[in-house]
Amino acid sequence: MEKPNKQRFTMLLSGDLLERARNTVYWTPGITMVSLAEEGLKMVLERFEKERGSSFPHRKEELKSGRPII
Repeated sequence: MEKPNKQRFTMLLSGDLLERARNTVYWTPGITMVSLAEEGLKMVLERFEKERGSSFPHRKEELKSGRPII
């Protein structure tokens, strides 16, 4: 069986959100921080695509990284 293609993605979250996530994982048998994050991101992406009426096209270039412009 082929392993799923996983890639590392690092982000900063508010302390309150991170604590809520940790508490949820602690008290919910069988889930991990990764599975919680994947499921949540999947739900939000599906909502955006439903509102749009279709999935988004592939981007024309890579996202810019670094400090956000204020």
